[in-house]
Amino acid sequence: MKFGLRDKIWITGSTGRLGSTIYRYLDPIDAEIVATDKNEVDITKQKEVATFIERLRPTIIINASGLSKRNECEKNPDQAYLLNAIGARNIAIAGNRFKAKLIQLSTSDVFEGNTLSPYKEIDEALPNTVYGKSKYLGEEFVRNFSNYYFIIRVSRLYSRENAFVESLIDQAKTGKVVIPKDRFSSPTPAFELSKFLIDLMQTNNFGTYHASCNGVCSHREFAQELVDYLKLDAKVIEEVDPNRVDFRPAYRGIDNYFLRITGGYEFLDWKSALHEYIDKEGLNG
Repeated sequence: MKFGLRDKIWITGSTGRLGSTIYRYLDPIDAEIVATDKNEVDITKQKEVATFIERLRPTIIINASGLSKRNECEKNPDQAYLLNAIGARNIAIAGNRFKAKLIQLSTSDVFEGNTLSPYKEIDEALPNTVYGKSKYLGEEFVRNFSNYYFIIRVSRLYSRENAFVESLIDQAKTGKVVIPKDRFSSPTPAFELSKFLIDLMQTNNFGTYHASCNGVCSHREFAQELVDYLKLDAKVIEEVDPNRVDFRPAYRGIDNYFLRITGGYEFLDWKSALHEYIDKEGLNG
């Protein structure tokens, strides 16, 4: 890393999937790192955010806060919009006063999901869930109120904090893994996204990026790859439940189009990333 000696990096949502992982990857020798969660700074309160930023004067802000549980967003839309949209707005406005670079984490759920080809940055966003709508509104606030932003859309981010892979392994040890049918994504471990963000934040290549592991797979293919890699004796079973909001949108695969055409960061393919995650986390013992 080549941060300046005076760089200050503020990470919100520091106990979540991305916040905790990128904190582990950043070297405090290269920059001053301040990691907070809602107990330290409530991003939904504009005055609190403005006061904190004025005191800290961060040069880089990584907004990894948000409400990402889709069913919970549907049940509590006010909370979803507060965290995912208003929180992003508050950070963008306050951070822009001090020309802070803002990394805003977003999602492939901003798309409708009724396709069979990976979404590019140039495709129209048509969210159809509270989660997707609130995250897209957060994107719009960042575009409107920050001059130094990176909006990062990710498809199926996993880490030890959300235990997505770990829960599949636990199921597999019982002899079967039950997963949703006909759901597609570009699954990405938080460590792979963190490496990209550390590289990107040292540039001025502002804009909106799709940033996920290369390739698209169904949940069945992902679970089967995990079972095969760990040599577990388990059957992968698909289920259909059209009433579950977290099954929508069905297609969340994305194409890192802007990175690809500009010769930017090259992500691992989803299989290699899954294998590396399992090895890194010691899940193959």
